[in-house]
Amino acid sequence: MAPSFACQALIPRAILPIALGAVFLLSPSSSAKADSLFTTLMQGGLTEADNWKVSLGGGLLYNPRYEGSKRHSVKALPYFDLVWKDTLFFNPIDGLGANLLKYQGFKAGAALGYDFGRKEKNSRSELQGLGDIDAGGTARGFLEYDLKLAKAKASLTKYLAGSKGVTTQIGLSTFVPLSVLLGQNMGEAYATSQAKGETKGHGLPGAALTLGLSAQWADKAYMREHFGINAAQAAGSGKKTFEAKAGFKSFSTDLGLLVPLTDHVIIGSKVSYTRLIGDAADSPLSLDDNQLGGQLFASYTF
Repeated sequence: MAPSFACQALIPRAILPIALGAVFLLSPSSSAKADSLFTTLMQGGLTEADNWKVSLGGGLLYNPRYEGSKRHSVKALPYFDLVWKDTLFFNPIDGLGANLLKYQGFKAGAALGYDFGRKEKNSRSELQGLGDIDAGGTARGFLEYDLKLAKAKASLTKYLAGSKGVTTQIGLSTFVPLSVLLGQNMGEAYATSQAKGETKGHGLPGAALTLGLSAQWADKAYMREHFGINAAQAAGSGKKTFEAKAGFKSFSTDLGLLVPLTDHVIIGSKVSYTRLIGDAADSPLSLDDNQLGGQLFASYTF
């Protein structure tokens, strides 16, 4: 059953308090307490190597060929991550962006990214006659709150090509050192991790598990392009027409393992599970509502 209108509108409405909070933090009365992009840039140091953290690596990615596909593909991908003073960043996952404001555990920012769209030829047996979804840029705003033992995150992404729609995501992630499972106090492990993070290298004190939970919402434009079938597509594919409406489209969870080999080298793995729901699950394009994925990777942090 599709979510009610009130439920579907939950995520966009949640952006209002986020925006109001950002305005408050940027106000003169609180700006002295907040660490903003402007104040960080004014401090300089863009050309100083000690202000940069650089990671290089690569891995294997195992994912469905598109949202709802029952077929999977394996790709070898390079990886890089450039971070300046925990303020400016550039990597293939988060894009090119900046943490615009940091204040007592809160972090707000924006980034530009790239969406590869969907190609009919990548899974012709499933997408025959449905055409392509154009690739193009994305613009994303995000908010994060550090709970020390976990992080709460919310983001909104606007697609500048393809569907030209909007998606939002809310989630919670945590990081558990294996030493805690062996009896170490969580507070001590967290303090060790914080201290280690101030040094050069990856900053990981020991092997650790990661766990994430999230929910994804999409507007009508995104749902129509990715899960809808119009009359022309129905004629070309033999599938029934389907009108996909705005709403929550999926829930996801992931479990990862990070293992430091040296102060600079990490190897890791991650498995993920996404359950399509609502119109995303009901669409004739969704041949498997249970979407599995995985990663194997290694990186070197200077």
